[in-house]
Amino acid sequence: MNLLQKILIGCLAPCLFLTLSVSSCAPQTDSVAEPTAISTPTHFVPAPEIRFGLIGAAPAAQPNIWQLFDQVGANYASRALAEGSLPRLYHLDPQDFSFQPLAAAGFPSEPIQEGAQYAALVQLRSDLRWTDGSSFTAEDVAFSANTILAFEFDYDWGAYYSRQFLQRAEALNSSTVKFIFKQKPNVEVWQYGVLQAPLVQKAFWQPAVQQAASLLPADALNVEIAKIRANLEIAQPQLADLTAQITSLRVNGKQNRKTESDYLKIQGEVVYLQATLENRLEDYAAQIKLAQQSLQAARAEKEPTLGTWLPAQKKDGVWINQLNPDQPFGAPSFERVSYHFFENETAALSAFQNNQVDFILSPVENAPAGARYNPSSSARFLVFNPLQGYLADPAFRAAFACLIDRSALADDILQNKAAPLNSFVLSPQWHNSSLSDACSGMDHAARLAYAAQGLKDAGYSWRQIDKKIILPNGGDFPTVTLLAPTLEEDPLRYAAAAYIAEQAQGLGIPLEVQAVTLNDIVYAVYSSQKYDMALIGWRLSEYPAYLCDWLNGEKLFFTTGNRFQSACAALHAESNLTAAHQINAQIESALYVELPLIPLFSVKQADVYQNLSYPAPGILNGWAGLYGAPVYAISAP
Repeated sequence: MNLLQKILIGCLAPCLFLTLSVSSCAPQTDSVAEPTAISTPTHFVPAPEIRFGLIGAAPAAQPNIWQLFDQVGANYASRALAEGSLPRLYHLDPQDFSFQPLAAAGFPSEPIQEGAQYAALVQLRSDLRWTDGSSFTAEDVAFSANTILAFEFDYDWGAYYSRQFLQRAEALNSSTVKFIFKQKPNVEVWQYGVLQAPLVQKAFWQPAVQQAASLLPADALNVEIAKIRANLEIAQPQLADLTAQITSLRVNGKQNRKTESDYLKIQGEVVYLQATLENRLEDYAAQIKLAQQSLQAARAEKEPTLGTWLPAQKKDGVWINQLNPDQPFGAPSFERVSYHFFENETAALSAFQNNQVDFILSPVENAPAGARYNPSSSARFLVFNPLQGYLADPAFRAAFACLIDRSALADDILQNKAAPLNSFVLSPQWHNSSLSDACSGMDHAARLAYAAQGLKDAGYSWRQIDKKIILPNGGDFPTVTLLAPTLEEDPLRYAAAAYIAEQAQGLGIPLEVQAVTLNDIVYAVYSSQKYDMALIGWRLSEYPAYLCDWLNGEKLFFTTGNRFQSACAALHAESNLTAAHQINAQIESALYVELPLIPLFSVKQADVYQNLSYPAPGILNGWAGLYGAPVYAISAP
């Protein structure tokens, strides 16, 4: 199963935003990386407390940071408790998702080639102190990165620090960090990866790291693995050549004892090398796992931190974060943050209605009156089978897209449970607001007329008797089947399919809806490719290079021409944020022309809070997607 097939389909949980995709810019798997910290207003007198509610059992203890960003400790509650207590070099401002300095002084340098490698510099702020009073330095940053690389952590750690790109980090002096890359990093790896990673204090963690590092594979094992691989690279082509010779001899009814002897000998050698390599790799993986587990088991009591909040302490079942008196990243409006855990939704809503909590962070099925609804990263698209020639015509796709009034679909058909999706990119930082489809703003009659005229111009016509559409070659347009989830599995997509079928009738397009399971849709689109149209759902990442995975990922939604290939290659290699924005706009603009898929809507999710005010009322994934952003919340009258 490739990365695109692993995309979370139909997830309604808050977006726990991870900007990497995990190894690619594709739509993200449902990883739970913590949103970065945010700057705060300074003109309010702090209120005593902001109270958050979570549904589920309270954690017995907070996982240490090595667990927190690995799969073993990654969960929403633990990330919420750690929110705002860890330093990062840069963060995304939640109001517009712009990339901004946090612990860094100014913006990073561009990666510059140095021999076979690339290097980039970051200057640090000189005024930051850990909670033990020691200075935050470049040694801390380099230590954090190099530890993750040495222990080969994956999951969110591996997404922040890509071993494919990052070689190591160095402290040139107390305030300058140098990152050295094996190959030129792009924006995903640089600005949206390394530069937003959580950081730890070297002085505190170095003893535990040194102890756990003794369990890492010895250099001799690395040398042996490299030697075996080198021998295989020599032996496998020899085996392939001898196999071809043996096959040719046998086809012609001939024999050659020396050739057969050489073949058997090299075949045995390859089998032996492959088996040995597999065993050594198993040993290597086991040793890496033991080292990781040792570090993740290290105690983190009294760990110095550097953030807006001092780490959570548990008292009577309630976890409490206290305001860091140093206020390194701005002054929040509260002196402390408390986290209250409830057995179920009913108990949480009861506490909310009795004014015992200010914000229920966990998703609730029965949101109370007054809940704020926000678009989420859980997006829905109509995709066309690229192998069906009669659906490949961009003129037909453009007319079909014109029939779909996304606002009417979201507001009326889906009863405000969805937000119109008028672009291929959700993030306000990456979507070019000047781009839209040709029918944007038109009413139903105007949409129908515009779509009909576009089809006429492309050579389509209609039968006079029944108004059915005729192909440009004069043939009947085949009946189209639209795959959609069942009502029980996804009522929003089920209703959207009925709406789309109704609109298609307005142009005489014979379209039938077939309700199947989500697994059936995934199999049809990614495996059998036996479908005409389908309603697909993805959870989209902040960094939108998933566009290129759509277009170049095993040609699931391939288009004519090669213009996407060059643009995607440029985006994959671009490390300049401004240039990456421009390239992304070019790709999105071309998508509006080709329309290999049509954006429909994103699922709305509710923010359930009271007594609070936030600077932006409707951000992507809501404030629950940022764990309530206690740094940004303001006490409301």
